[in-house]
Amino acid sequence: MITLSDRTSQQMKRELVVILEMAKLLEKPLDAPRTIQGILRLLAQLYGLNCGRVSLPITATNSLEVRYSYGLAPEDLKAGRFNLNINQGVTGYVMRTGSIGLVPDVSKEPLFIYRVAELSNHTGGRMTFIAVPILESGTPIGVLSVQREGLHERPFDDDISLLRIAASMIGQVLRIHQFVVDQTAHLVKENQHLRHSIAVEAMLKQSLAHGILGTSPALMDAVRSTIQVARSDAPVMLLGESGTGKEKFARMTHQQSDRREKPFICINCAAIPAELLESELFGHAKGAFTGASQAKQGKILQADGGTLFLDEIGDMPLALQAKLLRVLQEKKVDPVGSDHAISVDFRVITATHVNLQESVNQGRFRLDLFYRLHVVPVHLPPLRERQDDIRQLALHFLNELNHHYERNWSLEADAFEILERFDWPGNIRQLQNVLERTALTSDADSLSGEKIKRSLSSESAINLPQHIQHEKAPNPAPAELASQPLSVNGQRPYGRSYNWVNQDEAAHIRAMLVDTNNNQSEAARRLNISLRQLRYRVSKLGIDLH
Repeated sequence: MITLSDRTSQQMKRELVVILEMAKLLEKPLDAPRTIQGILRLLAQLYGLNCGRVSLPITATNSLEVRYSYGLAPEDLKAGRFNLNINQGVTGYVMRTGSIGLVPDVSKEPLFIYRVAELSNHTGGRMTFIAVPILESGTPIGVLSVQREGLHERPFDDDISLLRIAASMIGQVLRIHQFVVDQTAHLVKENQHLRHSIAVEAMLKQSLAHGILGTSPALMDAVRSTIQVARSDAPVMLLGESGTGKEKFARMTHQQSDRREKPFICINCAAIPAELLESELFGHAKGAFTGASQAKQGKILQADGGTLFLDEIGDMPLALQAKLLRVLQEKKVDPVGSDHAISVDFRVITATHVNLQESVNQGRFRLDLFYRLHVVPVHLPPLRERQDDIRQLALHFLNELNHHYERNWSLEADAFEILERFDWPGNIRQLQNVLERTALTSDADSLSGEKIKRSLSSESAINLPQHIQHEKAPNPAPAELASQPLSVNGQRPYGRSYNWVNQDEAAHIRAMLVDTNNNQSEAARRLNISLRQLRYRVSKLGIDLH
């Protein structure tokens, strides 16, 4: 016969076993999810307090959410959120008041809301729900809740006492975990920064290896996009103005791909007459037309296994666009005059400086071919968006000139200022040409800003590309720019072209800075000049920004 004292002794032993096992979990290396789930598992397996869960507050939504649990299915947890703005549920009550929540029979308690596992895990009979607060300095920071089924002779006070001990241990784990998170947050940020720096350094090495110079964010975005897709066979379309380095990016894509050991074949669709382009691309059989004395392998077949780069794809005639589309779809090419197709495997990269979508709308480019080629578009920034790279590019080109001509040219400080303030409608190619012209026409090895100005003045009639102009108007000559005030509405008829500093601009710049509350980026946009040009003017004209 088991007496009451025997039952009490056995109960105390069970409680002690549970507490000791929970304490062992705290001795292990800190792992908050594993430790808390271990405590909930012990409560269920050794003491019959099932479906344990720890609900923590979500500040952004002012709600409680089950963060840790044991014995609950994912679909059960979806319902486990309680809105703290209203008196909703026993768990919400415990969180708001810090009191004990005890529901001896959930079927008879109107405050109880069947949320998580009370029904889906219920096997019949009476079900008890118990919730205790997880406290820190007397303030609730979460709620530990369990459910107990059937008619047990064990008093609820015993369950609550054990749960309060478990809640204290869980609170300690949560506090230590948060302390570690707070103390290591800066290390995480430093690690992320180092990873980013290593990634940027790797991209710089790869881009430098292919002659792509610069560190500006716009350029790095293009390099990153290119490297990310290099190892795939997806068609890449390089979008950008003339002189932005599209062929270099195409070669970098090929060299970073698994096809690097195979040919890289380049053809400029705008440089070859339409009547010859078909033969250049697809090849021809012997006797296919007058003068075809022998068979010729086209560029597509030459690129077999490698990469075909079609520069200025927007200038390809419509008839050839249809034939190219068939090659891309069927992976077979039909040489001109041949009666059989030849299988071919190549990766296609295209480039254009025109708006192909507009060409599609105007019927000058096939929509189906556009979608076949426009899988991964990469935008190459114009040089005016890479002004921080101009110094590095200028020194690189000047170094090449020194080696080629066996000279020792150098740029003076004011020359760099002139180069960085110009908008370069011809982009990198124009910068290279201007430096070579300046060096070859200079009597001295030192190249001043004035000499750069003279070289630039010969290109004053060049218009910016049509798709970046505000209106169709030629660029004024530098002499005209010196006397032309900045537009009141912030628009230049020639886009954002090169401007010489004029003392008469000071009043207008001051007024624009006042209108924009000294927001220099917005003021530069309204004045239709670059931020660097605005800052240069502010410095030269002695404009007070305070």
